[in-house]
Amino acid sequence: MSDLPIVAPGYAPEPELPETEALSGVLCNVCILNKAVLTETIGVAMNRPFFRVLRILEPLLMLFSLGLGIWAFREGRMELVIRCGFLLAMLVFFYLQQLVIYPRKAVKNQLRRQAMDDGAAELENRLWFTEENVANRRGESEQILHMDYDKLKRVTRTPRLLVLTTRRNRLIPLDRAGFENGTEEELLRLLYEKTGLRP
Repeated sequence: MSDLPIVAPGYAPEPELPETEALSGVLCNVCILNKAVLTETIGVAMNRPFFRVLRILEPLLMLFSLGLGIWAFREGRMELVIRCGFLLAMLVFFYLQQLVIYPRKAVKNQLRRQAMDDGAAELENRLWFTEENVANRRGESEQILHMDYDKLKRVTRTPRLLVLTTRRNRLIPLDRAGFENGTEEELLRLLYEKTGLRP
């Protein structure tokens, strides 16, 4: 009898109930993850220096290739016209793909993922900023996840949101009007104390 497994095959142990955490009275932010919030959040990602350079450089290259193609057409250099046309088409494709289609598709995919995983297109995301770490509960889930402050690398302010960027380039939107048990200024002060980050 002693060599029988503690849990018989075919049966799973009862799931442990999540421990209740003492989060009442802790600085908290509630943000509804809907299309408007996700669109503004992806706008923060698309406003990084790399994409700002692309937003200027690609149209300039388009104008250059168009001008060169027109000049080559007037000079009767059809091979150069074809090359300039190909370059122009490629630049337009990349511009649309990177700066127009991708952001919309990312928002649409996130909304679809929320609907499938959490059962809600508009998901309530609640974060508590404790002295030790950031606690997070998504939607109706009982599970509370934790993230250390040292995983944050940037804080960005938009008209409606504060967006936290992690070291893995994950974006966490906070509603500037959704603070409980504290204010936006208190959060920024806490983040500065813990990470040295400023918006």
